Amino acid sequence: MLATPTFVSADPALFNPQSGRLDAARIAGEIQLPVSTIAEAIGKKAPSVRKHPDASSLQPELRRVYRIWVAIVELYAGNKKSARIFLNAPNRQLENQAPVEFIEKGDLKPLESLVEAMSARQPV
Repeated sequence: MLATPTFVSADPALFNPQSGRLDAARIAGEIQLPVSTIAEAIGKKAPSVRKHPDASSLQPELRRVYRIWVAIVELYAGNKKSARIFLNAPNRQLENQAPVEFIEKGDLKPLESLVEAMSARQPV
């Protein structure tokens, strides 16, 4: 979880308009990853995430992925293409692994720490 109290503005496109909750399928589409990858990242089974992508049981872990994505987009001044490149490029702060690899493994803590430090303009 991002420890800093900085406000991250909401991206309405990532929420189900009927329920008002984060939607795993919309997040996957935005980041350009399969829903199964988002399911893995949040520790859930892909079929159930596909069937109910905005289930209340998904919300706590989806919020982590959402905060990472929105913070990266904000760091790139709203440029989602550059944010996607950041996710897919090897990063020396992550031992030359691409940030997306951490999402794929469901290991979000290193990304949360990296994004927090980048947002605070702290050395990593």
